[in-house]
Amino acid sequence: MVSTTPFSDYRVVVGIDFGTTYSGAAYGIVSSQEVTDITAWPKQSNFRYPKAPTVSLYNGDTRTLAAWGNAARLERQKAPSKNNYLLLQQYKLYLDDSLNGVFKPIPGGFKPVNVIADYLREFHNTVLAEMKKGFAQQFEGQYRYCITVPAMWSDKSKQAMRDAAILAGIITEDDHHDRLMLISEPEAAAIYCEKTCEQFDMRDGDEFMICDAGGGTVDLIVFSVSMDADGNRRFKESTKGMGKSCGSAFVDKKMRKLLRSKLKKLVDPIPPAALETMMETFTDTLKPSFDGSDALFMNLPMNLGITEHTDPSIGLDDGVLSFSVQELKEKVFEPVVRDVIDLIHKQKQQTHNLKAIFTVGGFGASHYLQNRITEEYRRYGIKVVTPYRAELAVARGAAYFGMDPRKVTTRVPRYWYGIDITNTFVEGVDPEAYKIVRRDGSVRCDNRFSVFVRRGEPLDIDSCVTQKYTTFYPCPTECTFFAASSEDEPRYTLQPGVRKVFHFEIPMPELPDAVEGEQVELIIKMYFGEVELRVEAVIRGQTYRVVCNFNV
Repeated sequence: MVSTTPFSDYRVVVGIDFGTTYSGAAYGIVSSQEVTDITAWPKQSNFRYPKAPTVSLYNGDTRTLAAWGNAARLERQKAPSKNNYLLLQQYKLYLDDSLNGVFKPIPGGFKPVNVIADYLREFHNTVLAEMKKGFAQQFEGQYRYCITVPAMWSDKSKQAMRDAAILAGIITEDDHHDRLMLISEPEAAAIYCEKTCEQFDMRDGDEFMICDAGGGTVDLIVFSVSMDADGNRRFKESTKGMGKSCGSAFVDKKMRKLLRSKLKKLVDPIPPAALETMMETFTDTLKPSFDGSDALFMNLPMNLGITEHTDPSIGLDDGVLSFSVQELKEKVFEPVVRDVIDLIHKQKQQTHNLKAIFTVGGFGASHYLQNRITEEYRRYGIKVVTPYRAELAVARGAAYFGMDPRKVTTRVPRYWYGIDITNTFVEGVDPEAYKIVRRDGSVRCDNRFSVFVRRGEPLDIDSCVTQKYTTFYPCPTECTFFAASSEDEPRYTLQPGVRKVFHFEIPMPELPDAVEGEQVELIIKMYFGEVELRVEAVIRGQTYRVVCNFNV
């Protein structure tokens, strides 16, 4: 049965931005509406980037987590010759259904959900330890969690993230479902921008775009602003959001290729530990500073063995490797940045009154990306704004959202949702293979897609699709849901582009006054306007939460 934990029971909201390359956190005290960043992480360098690397080091013999975050990097550098240690990174990408088959399986046969859970367990313990140093300690046990997810993720991916949070011990399976809320990363960023940007002067009817460019994904959402009765801004998703896996991890991938290409005449192959050291230099200092106007220089690490070499043909001078502006643009940055700009252009075509683009996320803070977007959209009179501490926007926004979950009032579904039914057979339209002739002579078409939710049509967060059915006591009820991302409404559940997304079974509760075979009215309620799809069943006035199986 659905439990009803009062919202007021959560005195603290913890926002977690689990990212592809870095992860961050912030927490807010509900009574004061103040948000505090978690910026101290174990084994942090003097550089003090305010997030922890999403990196895990496993002992290959025991298959247990040996170190995480900064410590994982340090331990791997200390003992590069230990073959029984396995460094895992960018494993968030494995939850993205659209990338199935793009990456090789995680080495060692590890499952993505388990690797993520191991990381989150240690990450969460650090967050709790930091919170105990402040005012939040007096509310221990009264924490609500908001974990951010890419807007482009499927329902199955979102469920996998929730499963990982349970495995990590952040919440338990018995907790109220809303103790952990998932929020899309661009929504969290939008809330942060309103709170912190002086340039956020949006008025009623204005539209603004969030470009959340992180390590793995770039998510775009356009919101229109409406004012409520109290004069507060509310956000309505005004177009169908877009996303693509073209974040800074793909810039890193091209940089690795460039390093191998430049150094292969001197060192081939490059020792893994040396390559990781050079990549850390690139990601931590060179990549953020590159704006497209100056060459970059990298001191080669000692473990590469060529720290005193000079070779003008590859830009090497006494152990310092140079990268020209042209090669950085053409071979590293521009192929990925072009993907981002193309995505923004497609999203802009759906808008009517776009006033500003806010770039957030680790990649969103890139000077080169900011300059390129500004170049493209200055001519339209559209402001391009990067808020202060753009890399913390998503974690802070998640905490703000947890204190005001109704800030975003309308969302636009990215898929058609429906079930499999039979319908009237249309000669010349429906295939003969789907024709069913019933005993009463009626001719039906099998495998028809019955639409519950229409792709691209705005849904209020309270939108509920209700269907009434008749079942027979004590039989359970089973149903499979389908989704499609096609532009046109799908006609059949077996046509290309339509896939099963989840299956659910509603067990019949014990009804003391019911007899076997008796008809029982069943009401199925589906909420599609929230970040996570939610299903409830109502049987004789009692509401039950339905567990959806996304592994279909």
